Amino acid sequence: MANSRHKTRYEKTRIISARALQISQGSPVLVKVPRGMDKPIEIAELEWDAGLIPIDIKQKAAENDK
Repeated sequence: MANSRHKTRYEKTRIISARALQISQGSPVLVKVPRGMDKPIEIAELEWDAGLIPIDIKQKAAENDK
């Protein structure tokens, strides 16, 4: 992942879900998939654990940060 900032559980869920959708639509898989694993969400979780998901969350600037 491009940004090393800690992700909230909501951001993690959003990123994994978006990646699973990409995989289900034919996007190349970035990790070696174990035999019998065919669910896109499980594959996306493997990619998350390996730190290979090419998706990041853009943060809105808070009012105090402007």
